[in-house]
Formats: sequence, C-alpha cells, structure tokens
Amino acid sequence: MSASNREPQGLDELLENARSLLGPFEKARVVPLAGDGSDRKFFRIFCSAGTLVGLISPRRLKAPVTDENDSYLLIGNHLHSKGLPAPRILHADVARGRFLLEDAGDLHLQKFVLSRPSRLESIYNHAIKMLGELHRKAADGFEPRFCFDSPVYDPAFVYERELEYFRKSFVNGCMGLETTPDELRADFEAIAEDAGVSRGSLVFHRDFQSRNIMVHRGGLKLIDFQGMRFGPPVYDLASLLIDPYVKLPFRLQDRLLSAYWSSTGRLFGFSKGDFLKKFAAVRLARNLQILGAYGFLGVTKKKKQFLQYVPFAFEQLALHLAAIGRGRYPRLAKLVGEIGGRAFTIASSRREKIW
Repeated sequence: MSASNREPQGLDELLENARSLLGPFEKARVVPLAGDGSDRKFFRIFCSAGTLVGLISPRRLKAPVTDENDSYLLIGNHLHSKGLPAPRILHADVARGRFLLEDAGDLHLQKFVLSRPSRLESIYNHAIKMLGELHRKAADGFEPRFCFDSPVYDPAFVYERELEYFRKSFVNGCMGLETTPDELRADFEAIAEDAGVSRGSLVFHRDFQSRNIMVHRGGLKLIDFQGMRFGPPVYDLASLLIDPYVKLPFRLQDRLLSAYWSSTGRLFGFSKGDFLKKFAAVRLARNLQILGAYGFLGVTKKKKQFLQYVPFAFEQLALHLAAIGRGRYPRLAKLVGEIGGRAFTIASSRREKIW
C-alpha cells in the first residue's frame, strides 16, 4: 500500500502530520499492520527520515464524555511521564481519531517465545519485571478522568463486562446453549464480589498478554493500554499466566506467580494468603472474560482464527474451578461440567463454518 491509495480516510492527514514531525519527504510507503480483536486500523509509515506507526480510531462518544481515544492519549502520556515502556504518542487528534506513534516494531511476545521455547522462562521473567514496574509506578498521578469505561474494576463492572459477557458470547453465542441471567446470577454475584474492588489506589492494564507486549531493540514495550483503570494488579498477572496464545506450562505459571509475589506483590501490603485468594478470584474472572471475547470475536465478528484458542482457555477454566472447589460456585461448575468436550468440538465446527 502506498500513500497514493488514500485509504482509509484520514491517512493523507497522518502523512502530513508525519512530515511536520520528521521533516519534509516526497515519498512514503504505508503498510497496513495486522489487526487483532480491535476495529482500529494501524499502519507503518516508511520514509527517508525513519518510520512511524499511524493509528486511525474513529471517535465513538461525543465530547465532553471521555472516549477510548481520550484514554489512549491520557494514559499513554501518563505512562511515558513515569518512564514506563509504552510507545510515545507523537501526534494526537482525539476528536478525529488520528494518532502517530513511536514505532515499537512488529514482534509480539507471543511470536518471540514460540520461536524460542528454550528461553521461555527467562523471557517471561523479564515480562514479570516489567509488570512489577508498571504496578509500582503507574498509580502515581493516575486519575479517574483518564478512564473511558468506568474508572474502577468494581463488582458491577466484573459482573456485566466479564461474567455476563461470558454467558452471552461464549455459553449462548459460541456453545449454542440457552442460559438466562438468573441461572448463574448467584454465582456471578459471588465471583464479582470476590474479584472486584469497591475503590482502588492501584491500577492495572486489564489486557496484559503476549499480543500486547512487543519485543523491540532488546527490550519489551507495552501497547493497548487504553483500558487501564483502578483495581487489583494481580489481574494483569493472571492475564499473562493463563494467556491461551502462549499456553504456559502450569508449573511455570506457579513459578512466575511466586516471582511476582517476591518482587512486587508483598510491597502492596497484602498477606500472601490474601494475595493468593485475590489472584484465584481474578484469574477466574479473567478466564471467563477470555472465553467471552473468543466467542464474540470468533462467532459474532466472524474472526474465526480466535476459536482455536477456546479449548485451552476452557481447560484452564475447568482446572481453576476445581482448585477453588465446586461448592463455591456450584451453578457455574455444573455448567462447565455440562459443556465438557463440547468446547473443543463446537469451537472446531464453528471455525469451519464461519466465513
């Protein structure tokens, strides 16, 4: 794709902004970057002066309501001000959804570690260190106004945005079962109370997984940070450890959990028992959210490549529920038992049929 294509709308404007940043250049090569679950469009801009990444993200909400674009700019600038490894935002027009970013390369942690299995643990220890730095530094000066979609990961947010998301998009939408809100309400309310916080002084990324961590120039860069909010930092740890894109061995997950506790977790004033209890709760909530996301992306959005990750995510869900004890969330445990192997067979069937 070249600059002369003039697609999508707004690309020419980004090229003019790039000239303002990098100095005059006559020609540019613009290459679309592969998207993931988002509808936003990313491009790498090559010119004689260097490379930049362009982002086109149409605004969803009218000002003065905080939109995802506002959060992207505010949180990105905040992370940079704290010396955290997020790409710098070099130009932003939040009203029109035009951004120019420092180029963090195109090598995701997922791709990097899958090609270097012998280095898996050492690489993930680096990710744990970066996560600790994020949790220690990002809360300082972080403000509720930065957040476009509720500033706190509270029980109401957990219930609607993660647990009901699982019921609607995975159980009903992907598995083809018919469940009503009342069937799982008691368990979902208990999970939401266990995982959520009423208020928070710490912040977390909320999608800290291998496709949102870039390997660039010998270090790691964090992307897709616009969903940060106040809440339990161990949610990010759970997101990294149970990430179906990499499928970390369970024993390695345990060692990385211990590494995070030793380096960072104890700094927040938790006892180890409280730390592990909260981790188990948010790991379960995250696991349900992941399955909801794969159901939504794979079936509703017809991005069928996401369905290949359903079996591992479901396997982990069954194991996490068993570890907590079936008596804690009996209705959910019964549903998971009923689904069983259907998570593999139905996901595979739908993957073939979606066009």
